[in-house]
Amino acid sequence: MEIKLHANATTTPRIRKYLQESDKSDRELALELGISVTTVRRWRKREQTADKSTTPVVIHKAMRQEQVALINALREILRAPLDDLLFMVQEGLGIPLSRATLSRYLTPSYPKNGEAILQGKKALKAGIRPQTLTLHYRFLSLHMDDDGDHHLLWAQEPVSGWCAARIYSGMSSPLVIHWLDAVLEQFPGDIQSVEIKSDEWLSETYITALSQHLAEREINVSVTTTERKHQAVAVTVPLVAIIPALRACTPDELVMKLCALFNGGKEQKKLGNMTPQAFLEALRL
Repeated sequence: MEIKLHANATTTPRIRKYLQESDKSDRELALELGISVTTVRRWRKREQTADKSTTPVVIHKAMRQEQVALINALREILRAPLDDLLFMVQEGLGIPLSRATLSRYLTPSYPKNGEAILQGKKALKAGIRPQTLTLHYRFLSLHMDDDGDHHLLWAQEPVSGWCAARIYSGMSSPLVIHWLDAVLEQFPGDIQSVEIKSDEWLSETYITALSQHLAEREINVSVTTTERKHQAVAVTVPLVAIIPALRACTPDELVMKLCALFNGGKEQKKLGNMTPQAFLEALRL
């Protein structure tokens, strides 16, 4: 019979059995066998004589590249730590991952401008108030099973992370304005300024319409650019193959669910153990 031992093993199963059955002291056995007292004591405490398996207990789930890209994009947008991101992936996207597997697929994350963005309690201490919304856009080129081209709109408040999103099959200036009004109505606070990331948007027409509407509402607006031009997001397989949760809802319903889940589903340490929704509501009291 072949006996497999760990590379650094100093005893054999026969010696281990002898250690467990002997009436001699630990020191006497160590001197007799030429091993350490620690080794003697370790094997005397065990019932088995075989080495423990070194095969990893956690078997990492293989993920599609589209899922990896989606999860990393979600982390970048939400700026969520591992446990909060795991909650969103499991409860929101319906992807059954362990914490270890999720960590394995995350790419290194670094602040784009070399400085960390202050959020939550740290932002408040620095005098930064949650009074600004950033508006974002992505053109989605989806699989024919998902009816082709769509448009993703989302707004985010940087201090709390609070977000709101919708996916539409068509775009127009009135639709974009109606969406913004709905977001401002839904936001649990007082928005005084809005920042539009201009190089993310498909058309200057929508930026102009938003800017004019915000001016009419007496809300300050700034149009800024990011470090890189965001191209259309092309998805060549049905979305349900990437996001299991889409078996039970539409893409638009999913992004609304994700926002509701992030805003009110899990308390965050950086927000003083509150959800983004509760954090903002507490500031209004």
